[in-house]
Amino acid sequence: MRDFLQYQFDGLKNAWHNGLNGEVKRTAIAFPLLAVLAFALCMFLPDLRTQLVKLVLDAMDGLHVVEEDGSLSALGLFSNNLRACAFTMVYGLIPFLYLSAMALGINAMLLGILAAWYLSEGVSMLGYLAAIVPHGIFELPALVLAFAMGLYVCGQLTRRCRRDSSALHVWDCLVLISRMLLLVLIPLLAVSAVVEAYVTPAVLSLLF
Repeated sequence: MRDFLQYQFDGLKNAWHNGLNGEVKRTAIAFPLLAVLAFALCMFLPDLRTQLVKLVLDAMDGLHVVEEDGSLSALGLFSNNLRACAFTMVYGLIPFLYLSAMALGINAMLLGILAAWYLSEGVSMLGYLAAIVPHGIFELPALVLAFAMGLYVCGQLTRRCRRDSSALHVWDCLVLISRMLLLVLIPLLAVSAVVEAYVTPAVLSLLF
């Protein structure tokens, strides 16, 4: 079992040194920049903020992460985040389109929109960070890795379509996605869901 796990980690390590690390760096830079841009736009354009917040809240209502007693469901949070990360990486299997970049932009802008909404409602930035940081320590790296993997896979398959024999095949990309999901993302998202369901509300209760 140990040798099997080491083999899987070695596969991710090879991808990391063959271009995945560059995608992770670019994603890690683009994500906060897009979040700040969305925050600035929503602060300077109140009407736009109102429309976007309504869209966000409507979308969140359909996630089914709240229990009947009003508490957050760790299982619901985990399943939603896992599905989002999986789809983000699978989008990369469509060459040329780089759909994972769209998912990156939407999620980054979501953070900026919510930050602007919190401030417009009289909640301090400290309160917003308290609602995001405890579980975000685990969730945000998972998202960045998922976005980066989707972009990496799309780049590989785009090169393959252009007859670059050094690029990965579809099967190799599927294996990489599975490795990232099972070895890295599932553990991160599981911890994130537990923290968001039980720790984040406790932190917020100390501030409000």
